[in-house]
Amino acid sequence: MRALLILGVVNPLVVWLIRNWVTRAETENLSMQTNRRALQLETASLVGQRMTSLLDLDSLLIEVVKLIRTQFGYYHVNLFLVDEEAGQVVLKESDGPSAPMIKANGIRLKIGQEGITGWVASTGRTLVCNDVRLEPRYYKIELLPETQAELAVPLRVGERIIGILDVQSNYRAAFEQGDITALEILGHQVGIAIENARLFQETKQRYEAMVALHETSLDIIARLETATLLQALLQRGTMLLGAKAGQLYLYNAQDTLIRTIAGYNLNRDWAGVILHLGEGVIGRVIQTGEPMIMNDYLNWPGRAAAFKDGTESRLLGVPLKWEDQIIGGIDIFNDSDGREFDNNDIWLMSQFADLASIAIKNAELHTQIKQFNQELEQKVVERTRELSRAKDDIAVKAERLRSLWDKTVRLQEEERARIARDMHDGVIQMITAARFELKATRVVAGSELSPLAQEKMDALHEILDEMERELRRAIYDLQPPMLDSIGLVPALQKHTVAFQELSGITCQMQCTGVPYRLPPAIEITAFRLVEESLHNVLSHARAGSVSVSLDFASAWLDVTVQDDGQGFDYAQDRKNGSGKGLGLLGMRERIKSLNGKMQVWSSLGQGTRLVFQLPLSDTRS
Repeated sequence: MRALLILGVVNPLVVWLIRNWVTRAETENLSMQTNRRALQLETASLVGQRMTSLLDLDSLLIEVVKLIRTQFGYYHVNLFLVDEEAGQVVLKESDGPSAPMIKANGIRLKIGQEGITGWVASTGRTLVCNDVRLEPRYYKIELLPETQAELAVPLRVGERIIGILDVQSNYRAAFEQGDITALEILGHQVGIAIENARLFQETKQRYEAMVALHETSLDIIARLETATLLQALLQRGTMLLGAKAGQLYLYNAQDTLIRTIAGYNLNRDWAGVILHLGEGVIGRVIQTGEPMIMNDYLNWPGRAAAFKDGTESRLLGVPLKWEDQIIGGIDIFNDSDGREFDNNDIWLMSQFADLASIAIKNAELHTQIKQFNQELEQKVVERTRELSRAKDDIAVKAERLRSLWDKTVRLQEEERARIARDMHDGVIQMITAARFELKATRVVAGSELSPLAQEKMDALHEILDEMERELRRAIYDLQPPMLDSIGLVPALQKHTVAFQELSGITCQMQCTGVPYRLPPAIEITAFRLVEESLHNVLSHARAGSVSVSLDFASAWLDVTVQDDGQGFDYAQDRKNGSGKGLGLLGMRERIKSLNGKMQVWSSLGQGTRLVFQLPLSDTRS
C-alpha cells in the first residue's frame, strides 16, 4: 500500500518531466532545422558569389564541386554537362574520395535512358532519392560503394538544360527540403556561371585568335617567294592550332587533280602525290568546299590510299578559296595522343585559309611580275608599249592588294562589333533572366524567408547589377555605338565623361577648328588611341587631371592627350623595352597603318603628353 501511495505521488511529476523534455526536444529540433536552412541558403549565396568571380570554365567547374562538397559535407559531388549532339550527359568534374579515378574512367549516360542524371536531363526536374536501393533509375558507380542517397538538380540557361549537379550521401534519408531548395538555387547560379564562362572563354579565344591572325597576316604577306611562303604558311597554321604537322595542296580545275605541294613536320615528304576529287579528307574538302574534321583518320574507310604509311590519326582539312573558286586546301594533323579538333578549330583555320589564299596569290603574282620584268628588261626597246600596259596592270593589281590589306585590317574591328552584339544579346539577357528567377524565389519563399536569406538575396541582386554594368562597359569598349552614329567628337566627349566618373580623375576635352565626319578607319583609330591613352593614365600615371584635345584646323587631325601624373623616363624605358614602351609601340603601329605620326613627351614627375597626327587630305565632305 505504501508503494502505491509513493507511485501515486511520483507519477504526476514523471509525466510533467516527460512532457517538458518532449517540448524542449521539439524546440531544439526546430531550431536546428532553422539553423540548417539558414546555413544552406548562406552557403548557396557564398558559393554563388565565389562562382561569379571565375571566368575560366575548367577552374569554375573544379571550384563548384569542391565548394559544394566542402560547405554541405556531402559524400561525393559530380557535375555533368549535356552533349546535345551525342544525346548524353558527360561527367566534367567530380569531388570526393574516388574523384581522380572516376574522372580518369569517365562517365557518359544516355539522356532519358540511364541514371538519375539522365532522367533529370530529359525532364528538367529535380530528383531526390533518399534510398538508392528503392530507385530503379539509380546508376551504380563501382568506385562509390558507400552511396546511400542521391540528389540531382538541373543546370539551366533560360529554357535550356546545359548540365546536372549530382550530390551523393553515404546516409539514407540524408536529403531534406532545405537541401533541395539550396541546390536548386545553386543550380540556377551554376548554369548561368558556366554559360558566362563559356562566353568569356569564347570571346577571349576569338580575340587571341584575331591577334594571332593579324600577326600571321603581317608575316606571310611579306613573303613573296613561293617555296618559303608555303613552308611559313604550314608552320603558322600548325602553330595556331597547337598541332603537330601540316600539308598544303593545290587544285587544278582543268584536269580536276589535287597535287601535294608542301608539308611541315610530317613523318615523310609527300610532295608530288596526286589525288582525285573526293579522295581522302582533302579530296572531299575541295570537292564540297566545306571544312572537315576526322579525329580517327587511321580507321576511317575513306582514307586516301596514297597516304597509307601516314601515322597521324587526327586531321582537320579546310579549303583555300580565291574569288569563290577552290584553289587548294590545307590539312592540319595531330597524333592519336594529341588533342581532338573541334568547331572552334574550323573557325580559326577558315580565317587562316582566307589569309593563306591571299598570300599564295600574292606569291604567284610576285613570281609573274618578276618573270615579266625580266622579259621587259630583255625587250625594253622593242616592246615599250607592252611595258606601259604592264605598268598599268601592275598598278591595278597593287590597288587590289591594298584593298585586300584593308579588308584584313578591318576584320578585327568587325569581330569586336560581332562579339559586342553577341554579349548584348546573350549574356545581358541571361542576367535579366537571373533577376526574374531571383524575384520568383522571393515570391515562392514569401514570409518564410529569413532576414539573413533576404540579405544574401539582396547581395546576389547587387552582384547581378554589377555584372550587367561591367558587361555593358565591356560592350562599349569593344564597339562604341556613338562612333558610327554621330561621329568621333561626340563619342570621345561621352567617353571622357565616363572615364572621369569611373576613375575620379578630372578629364576635360576641347576641340579646335570645325569638326566634320572622317573616314571610319581614321575615326576608329583616333578613338582607340585616346581610349588606350586614358587607360594608361588610369593604370600608371597616378594623375589628378588629364586633357584630350582635337585640332581639325590643318591638313592633319592632331589628337593630344596630356596628364599631370608621375610621368616616366620615356627614352630609358624605350631603351630597356619596359611595359610602357611596349604599350606605346602598339599605338605607334596602329597609327603607322594610316601613314600617321606619333610623338611622346614625358619625364619623371612632369606628367606625360602624347600627340597623334592622322592625315586628313581628301577626307573633308
